[in-house]
Amino acid sequence: MHPNTRRTVAALQRDQGAEALFPTLGVEAAPATCKPVRAREDSPAYRPDIDGLRALAVGLVVAYHAFPKFLGGGFIGVDVFFVISGYLITRIILAGLQSGTFSLGAFYQRRVRRIVPALLVILATCGLFGWFTLLPGELQALGKSIAWCASFLANMFFARTGSAYFDQNAGSVPLLHLWSLGVEEQFYFCWPVLLLVAARYRQTMRVLLVVIAMSLATSIWGMWHEPVQYFYLPASRAWELAVGGLLAAWRPAIERTPGKSRWSNPGWQDYAAQAACLAAMALIAAAAVFCDAYRIPAAISAALSTAGAALLIWAGPLAPVNRQLLSARPMRFVGQISYPLYLWHWPLISFAQVMLGHTPPPAVTAAAIVVAVAAAYGTNRWVENPIRYGAPLRKTYPGLLAGLAILAVAGAAVAALWIPGRLSGPAFTAWEQAADDWHYSNGSTSVGPREFLTQEVQGVAARKAVFIGDSHMHQYWPRVTRVVETHSATARSAVLAIYYGCPPLPGINRVRRGRNCSGFFDYAMQLALQPEVDTVVFGAFWEKYLPGEYAVDDSAESVYRVGDRTRTPLQLDSPAAQIVFEQFRTAVARLTGSGRRVYIVLSNPTSPLFDPASMLPSNLRWSLHATESLALADARRIDARPFEAYAEPLMSRLRSIAAQTGATSVDPRATLCDGVICPATGTDGLPLYLDSNHLRARFAREQALFVDEMLLAPAAP
Repeated sequence: MHPNTRRTVAALQRDQGAEALFPTLGVEAAPATCKPVRAREDSPAYRPDIDGLRALAVGLVVAYHAFPKFLGGGFIGVDVFFVISGYLITRIILAGLQSGTFSLGAFYQRRVRRIVPALLVILATCGLFGWFTLLPGELQALGKSIAWCASFLANMFFARTGSAYFDQNAGSVPLLHLWSLGVEEQFYFCWPVLLLVAARYRQTMRVLLVVIAMSLATSIWGMWHEPVQYFYLPASRAWELAVGGLLAAWRPAIERTPGKSRWSNPGWQDYAAQAACLAAMALIAAAAVFCDAYRIPAAISAALSTAGAALLIWAGPLAPVNRQLLSARPMRFVGQISYPLYLWHWPLISFAQVMLGHTPPPAVTAAAIVVAVAAAYGTNRWVENPIRYGAPLRKTYPGLLAGLAILAVAGAAVAALWIPGRLSGPAFTAWEQAADDWHYSNGSTSVGPREFLTQEVQGVAARKAVFIGDSHMHQYWPRVTRVVETHSATARSAVLAIYYGCPPLPGINRVRRGRNCSGFFDYAMQLALQPEVDTVVFGAFWEKYLPGEYAVDDSAESVYRVGDRTRTPLQLDSPAAQIVFEQFRTAVARLTGSGRRVYIVLSNPTSPLFDPASMLPSNLRWSLHATESLALADARRIDARPFEAYAEPLMSRLRSIAAQTGATSVDPRATLCDGVICPATGTDGLPLYLDSNHLRARFAREQALFVDEMLLAPAAP
């Protein structure tokens, strides 16, 4: 064979192996002959435009993770990858079935050799870097992630733990992005078997349509009811992969052999392909620019991006956009390293955030992306390709599986604290215990429906006080239980009705999470109207649901009025918000009118400066010398005036409702702070907050003195 021809065949082999970000089955090399290698319609031939489409997809994802303010919908790149993967994997399987050469064993073996090498590199690197730089609790969380990611169950893990992809704390989870790899691998495990059965009974198209219909229905249901969990689940993602599979089974793509294009004399198919490309780019651009996850449900953006990707694939490699843009050499280069680039970019950005204690500045993020591209190129050239094309399958397959098993066991050992990190010892333990001082046991019993957290601590008195709200009301429960326990003869019994992520306002629900906020308010009012209840307390992280948390970007947990089918987020001065606050005023007036005392607890001071992560010494994670104490020598104190100015419009609204109804508004700052100066650390030098806004249990137990009157004041006449 001529050397140039040999290189052409080898290059085709490598290109064929880059089928998707979460790669599909590698295509066997064309026979080594002196004839030019040509694509045939009935063979899974390499399409350079799909490499370019992959580059577009990974570029969207990286841009979103790096600069979410400028490309709020860039996460739709993952949906594009799903379509690409479904198309190529289905095309390859069906071609193998048609020729009688398909083997499940060989399929899974090649999957391992294609996917696992780069994954082992990234998991091992994250584990070692985490061992060196993370605090014990952080390293334990990373160990859990590694164990689940090595088992290709990351999506199930993050769905179970409620790690929301769009939450502001997602940046501190270095392996969160591997949820999509879990979806892909679960798809690879099931899809060949399903196609084998469907092809045997000549029902391939019908089966694909059924999968699309059922999965799309599941996705829509999950979008409205449990969006955090269903975002990760393969049942709600299978329709995107199956859309690509439908294209492969139908194969109407306008594909022509190079040099045979008839664009000089185009027919209707040519015009259709050109229109499809333009429409596809418009759909993907619209989804990436306008489908902000805080306003638009992810399933809607997925529908737009899936349709766009499907149209581009359908148009074929010789359509103008595909031939001139997607098939360009730079696009193909990025497409061929897209898998390791996806693996590398997010851990680098995430670890930068962990190391700094806050969102990295643009220059640091840009540097992380440059490093990710270099690491992706190196991984592709010196790890992926040599293992995939140079080593015998019988030797690499067992070794790669053993590597996964070792990492899974190591991750589990780290999660179980059997393997301590470099930053371990009493000093780090004391700091982390303070920063995680939330889960306490104080003798209260859980009552009521499981959907809502309802706790009760019994006193001797027959009267009861009901505390209603979200986690910001829950944070005062240590003080409540202390008062009841230390004044058992005179204190009211206390009932805590909590629903995380929901303010105690009537007629609303959450935009992004499946929360029954309206149902919770109705349930809480039933508790408040019981005959033995003479005191009702409302409290919440009020501003979180309307303008958003002070000094924290993209932090609003938007709510909408029940009955609004568009789920438009409430704005503080909007007519819809006016109606909600009027309904709340009516509910409070009903309680005060029945002779009950009602308190409205305003928001406690919040600031990123309260976050323990922001207090750690800058050189702590890099220093080779273990510190003897993390306690801060100088107490940190925060000026609350900027927060007060930010929250004043909403707090003023709540004060007005209290004044109109005869309720009492309570400002926690009166007992938590010294005027407008609030402590961030205690006398022991340890943090008093869990994060930027939640009080630690010890601090609340000792300083939330405003709770005492609610439990100890004489009954109303």
